Amino acid sequence: MKVLVTGATGLIGGSLVRRLGSEHELICVCRREPPSELQDAAEWIRADLSMPIDRRSFPKAIDGIVHLAQSDRYRDFPQGSEDLFAVNVASTNDLLEYGRNAGARAFVLASTGGCYEPRPEPVDEGAPLRPPGPYFRSKRMAELLLENYADLFGGAILRLFFVYGPGPAERLVPRLAQKIVRGEEVVIEGDPGMRLNPIFADDASAAIAAALALERQEVVNVAGPEVVTITELVNRLARALGRPASVRHTDARAGDLVADTTRMNDRLGIAATTTLDRGLAAVAGSIGATSAPRTGGDR
Repeated sequence: MKVLVTGATGLIGGSLVRRLGSEHELICVCRREPPSELQDAAEWIRADLSMPIDRRSFPKAIDGIVHLAQSDRYRDFPQGSEDLFAVNVASTNDLLEYGRNAGARAFVLASTGGCYEPRPEPVDEGAPLRPPGPYFRSKRMAELLLENYADLFGGAILRLFFVYGPGPAERLVPRLAQKIVRGEEVVIEGDPGMRLNPIFADDASAAIAAALALERQEVVNVAGPEVVTITELVNRLARALGRPASVRHTDARAGDLVADTTRMNDRLGIAATTTLDRGLAAVAGSIGATSAPRTGGDR
């Protein structure tokens, strides 16, 4: 299968390239130099998705598209709104039209579970949506674009829940890890805080690979099997780091956001295999901290 992947140098993208590179012909779009360990796994096209794509540099024919790229300025509103819209929304439209003309059979879009309205019970794919800010609304806009092409492509809209792994510090788990390592206070809304079921990047990439085989477009939640509160997540991460965690709880409490993964298990045939403790140990190891707890490290 000939597959074009955007966002291939990111946490999920790198895992996907390693997973698919030996069995499929990959064409990866990136705006920065790919890591040396991934260079031979794919053909790389340098392109900035904040600008209209130049289809002349893309293959004339393609079997599938995986759109993982997202704007680096997702927290910078309104100053970064043009980049946010261009990368998260406009490039989706460009890629859909490219795929239609290039004969693609499947289109997989990485969206987010943050589009759902928080609630105490697990959210399935039919649960109410309430994207809370510009980033989440841009993801929902991209979903709507793909819904227009549902009769033309197989694949899926994948709503990813708290993907983590060794990688960028702006993601939830690495960000918490950096705070613990630096001895900074971790502020949690409520006690014990929201409930969530995070998924390790390698398990998320397995779901993406499986979604390429779907013959009809579907919406699928992608999340892990273990439900934890933010407080429990911080404490288990602190144990993996071998450092004490300084935690302060506020009176406010964010709503729970736990994914129902029935469709992921049934339609994609995927069940996350990385335990939370093993995944947190990988994050700890990536920032140079010991995985063996020290005195006080379980606080």
